[in-house]
Amino acid sequence: MNFIILLGMAAAALALVLLVAWHLAPNGMGRTVFLLVFLGLLSSCLKIFVFQQAPQWQEVIPDSNYYDLNAHAFASHWSGEAVDAQIYQLRGLLAIRAADIHGVEWRPDDALTYNLVVGSHEWLYAGYVALWYWLGGATSLIVIWTNALWAAFLPAAAFGIAYSLGAHRSIALMAAGFTLFDPSLGVNASWLLKDTLASFLSMAVLWAILGYMKIGGKLRCIMAAVMLGMLGGVRFAAFIGLIISTGLICAWLVFQKKRLKCGLSIIGVLSCAWLMQGLLAQLPHVPQVGGLDVNIVRLLSGPVHIFSSGVEVLRATTGNAVDESVLAWKMNLADDPGYAILQSVAHTLFAPYPWIAVSLGLTWMHPNELYYPGVLFWIFALPGIFVAIIRGFHKADPVYWLLLLFLASQLAAYTIWLGEWSTRQRVFALPAFFALAAIGWDRLGLWFSNSRYAKAKSPEV
Repeated sequence: MNFIILLGMAAAALALVLLVAWHLAPNGMGRTVFLLVFLGLLSSCLKIFVFQQAPQWQEVIPDSNYYDLNAHAFASHWSGEAVDAQIYQLRGLLAIRAADIHGVEWRPDDALTYNLVVGSHEWLYAGYVALWYWLGGATSLIVIWTNALWAAFLPAAAFGIAYSLGAHRSIALMAAGFTLFDPSLGVNASWLLKDTLASFLSMAVLWAILGYMKIGGKLRCIMAAVMLGMLGGVRFAAFIGLIISTGLICAWLVFQKKRLKCGLSIIGVLSCAWLMQGLLAQLPHVPQVGGLDVNIVRLLSGPVHIFSSGVEVLRATTGNAVDESVLAWKMNLADDPGYAILQSVAHTLFAPYPWIAVSLGLTWMHPNELYYPGVLFWIFALPGIFVAIIRGFHKADPVYWLLLLFLASQLAAYTIWLGEWSTRQRVFALPAFFALAAIGWDRLGLWFSNSRYAKAKSPEV
């Protein structure tokens, strides 16, 4: 391992996080945001260390192993080696091999796009991990610790999102505090999973757009466009959710003559991100005599093609489905719709059920048990979240509605495809939820104080 290169890469990642947080910070809040980033880094490192001591952590999640194998395939390919698709679980290459279109090896001179090789448009995280393997010779455990760098941004993001929603500084700090202490973010960060990077990108985009709508700033638009384009290669559901929800808000702003410029600027952000997502789907470019061989039609229609592929998965039957969890949800819904929907709601709100640790005890083996503390924290936050959502329904504020539409889009996407938006999948959006929780709990506190004051003032009977 080349520790100098690894330290340089880690320093560059932290510098990027600080730079993004600094430029997205509300006016006069730069120092507060900087402090929250460093507190977030310390908190994330502590969480990762604690969860890695648990016996349940030794049971590696299949997704973590999959990203590790794909990353090693990328690193070997970039080093000029032929890569065996079966050994490294290159699902896309295995699929085209089964169709007699290509061999089982990914050779250095093959003109294949990364998403075709991996079999997914969400190849960017595997490519990110591969950079650490290729440039610095890192181990998977070292790359896991870099998750703390991206997680360091999340308390500042919760603060910024809450502040953009109109919360006072103290309430925004409460949102940051929820994110600092939440255990669920630490569980996902302790494995080789893409959720922390997805959270950094999606929360940066959300904070940038909300901040631009509130106080302006061209740099926020540029950062939102770049981050949103990259998000499409890490978590497409969040990408398309932000595109749809922000597009709806833009239509609202455009019809308000006073906000026409703001609406058009954000439409420009969405357009740039759309093109960037189409470009990522065609990487690496194939050099030709006339320049880079970029298919303009695919550049424009790339996200639409990806979305239609997801619809095909939803329509799939046994034998040709890409994800068996989609089939399981469809079968449950067909067999007993009422029970399936009730189970979906219960899983979304409370799973994995923490009371099982009391009623049945811990096995000390299953990774889901590590999520129990985070679910308890989430249940505590739920009353505040519900109050803030109800409050948002009564406000004609495009900033508030953008956040609610984005979260609703994610709830709809995960429920339609998987039957639930469970704890592990919800982790990337938790800073936004905690911003709502802080606002809601503050409102509940005011109601409780006013109620006690009214009772104290009421005449005795």
